[in-house]
Amino acid sequence: MFSNKMDGHIKDICCKGPVNRNQSLDVSKIEVDFYDFERGISKAFPIDKAAKGILSIDKLDKNKMFYMFVSGFATNINCTTVDLVRRTFKNVPNSYLILIDHSAYTNDTTGRKISYERSVQHVHSIGVKVAQMLVELNQAGINASHIHAIGHSLGGQILGHIGANFNKATGYNISRITALDPAGPCFTNSLKEEQVRAGVADYVEVYHCDDGGLGTSSVLGDIDFYMNEGRKQPNCTFPRISRCSHHACVTMWMASVAHRFPAIQCNDYKLFKENKCSNNKTTTAGFWNPGTAKGVYYFSTEGYEF
Repeated sequence: MFSNKMDGHIKDICCKGPVNRNQSLDVSKIEVDFYDFERGISKAFPIDKAAKGILSIDKLDKNKMFYMFVSGFATNINCTTVDLVRRTFKNVPNSYLILIDHSAYTNDTTGRKISYERSVQHVHSIGVKVAQMLVELNQAGINASHIHAIGHSLGGQILGHIGANFNKATGYNISRITALDPAGPCFTNSLKEEQVRAGVADYVEVYHCDDGGLGTSSVLGDIDFYMNEGRKQPNCTFPRISRCSHHACVTMWMASVAHRFPAIQCNDYKLFKENKCSNNKTTTAGFWNPGTAKGVYYFSTEGYEF
């Protein structure tokens, strides 16, 4: 988890260059955890054996939804964010959950600032490797329309490379990508091809909760949701405003499985706050987003306690 000092360091990082999409780094230590909560099954596989391992599970239902979560920098399979994801998806019927643990390449083991920059350079290679796993699942009969990938922070940016490489290999897009406050440092000023973006899935939704801080300030998706004003979330106080706001994106989205957040199309938070967009198009933010709306939308969490 980030400390307050960490918040400042990451926001101030100036990377040496964009993610090198021609660079192939060894990321074979990625771990994949698979959960069938309805039958009480959980299995862990190294990334290179994950597709075969999942497909070998007895009575695997290829028609269920396959939700995949990719966490951010300085996390691992046992962190509180990932545990929240596990607890949430226990309540989602007719689905499986896949967790991607890339901490061997994205944790703060070599000094925090250096490690974040190192992590960014692994983003493309991680995306390629995870995409290869999804391609193998697809070739074995799991339809791309049954794959929904969710990522937070650095994981949100990794999704762009997963989606693009899956399409490159198969000619199809995975159904949906949900990027929760995709990382800003080293990405905001990069080309869109280096980031998660519209086109890398049939529908790409991006949520902004610490816009311009730990999260990107770029508008990237088919739809970009701004939670409250998109930064400085309610109940997040000094000295951990940025870290708290950044992680509130995950908490909100997981809460949306049980609670619906109405959203309205609006290009400015002030107009949204003053109800001057009240006649605009509406949709639902979070898990129940129908995937039809496009553009910039705002929603409020006022009155809802995470």
